[in-house]
Amino acid sequence: MKTIYLLITCLLIQWGVFAQEGGNFRDLTFNEALAQAKAEKKMVFMDCYTSWCGPCKNMTNNVFPQKAAGDYFNPRFVCVKYDMEKGEGKELADKFEVHAYPTFIVFRPDGTIQHRVVGSDNLETFIQRIERGLNEKTSLPYLNERYEKGKMNKQELMTYKEILSETGEDEKAGKVYKELLPRLTSKDKVQKEFWPIYEDESCVIGSPEFDFLLANLPAIRKNSGTEKVDKYLFHKYVKILEDYILGYQKEDAVPVSLLKQQIPGLNIKQQKTLNTMLPLAEMVSNREVKALAAVIESKIPTANVQELKMYVFAYRAIRWQTQDADSQPQFKETSNKLTDLIISSMENKQASLTLTDLETYPIILTSLQENMSKNNYSRLAAIGEKVIPDLPDSQEKRYIQKTYEKYRKLSCTKP
Repeated sequence: MKTIYLLITCLLIQWGVFAQEGGNFRDLTFNEALAQAKAEKKMVFMDCYTSWCGPCKNMTNNVFPQKAAGDYFNPRFVCVKYDMEKGEGKELADKFEVHAYPTFIVFRPDGTIQHRVVGSDNLETFIQRIERGLNEKTSLPYLNERYEKGKMNKQELMTYKEILSETGEDEKAGKVYKELLPRLTSKDKVQKEFWPIYEDESCVIGSPEFDFLLANLPAIRKNSGTEKVDKYLFHKYVKILEDYILGYQKEDAVPVSLLKQQIPGLNIKQQKTLNTMLPLAEMVSNREVKALAAVIESKIPTANVQELKMYVFAYRAIRWQTQDADSQPQFKETSNKLTDLIISSMENKQASLTLTDLETYPIILTSLQENMSKNNYSRLAAIGEKVIPDLPDSQEKRYIQKTYEKYRKLSCTKP
């Protein structure tokens, strides 16, 4: 019996140690937290969250429980967290003007704000953001004071703009950014310390700053790092190309003609992806139905299901942008032909079809036309009846099976 008690005690101790490995958030009122911080000679770290906030849950479930989080936060802070829509949290949200979630505020023991950070992040970057606030010369109060006195140099303005963006003060950050740009020389703009000017939301493709970036890529890559710069360029261009292919581009979107001028000369690691997407974006922009249909037809026998989906989504984008498209012969005939070819390809590949394939092909077919013939529904149902039973059992499999059972019902309904 003593052995059992000893074992239970050891397990409880081990569990307690494990539970305390992450950030230790205490059940204290705000005033109690300040008093405790004063007694322990620490600051207060306050997590401002809501129950519906996904990024808040990510920080709570995945970031703060890490041992490295406990190692950093517990010796430096009295950590507390409040739901900003309940109890004391409502008062704190009003008092400290918390409007975005998650927001994290670092307080001195006297209740004054040392620093503020808005948004979730991975632990390493998040700690770096907090550290900047603990350093006097990069803390928000210090920078606010310096700015008001008009004593900031170019580097301080760059830092100030970054800190303001991190704290969610976007309007003021934009003001500082506009003040900074005219003070920067061409030599400044290729330096690592001023790389953040390109990460500002106002630096879009076609803007003067972005044009400068493209014109000085070798120097900027050398100083700021090729991987960082190329990753930035890829995300800039792939987002616009995706919007075209998905039919989400806005009226003031970057014209495809400019993309055709710029993309081929980027020479980034993901160049092949951009080169594949660019012609699709152009066909969508020009509404080249026949040309795109011919490309899709050529891809059906060999393309994997995800690649095929991208091409068909481009076709869908043209359908969406064309009034009464499905009633027009060129769309109706083309959609019927492509649908038949894709189902034939599925029939030929039955032995190798996966759950992902069976889930994605219906998305592709729906993108071509809203409704298919009874014969095509019957063919799809037959594929499902042959392939699905042999696949590993899972919740996904049961969901997909219902889709193909629906096809059987549709094949049997009267026209």
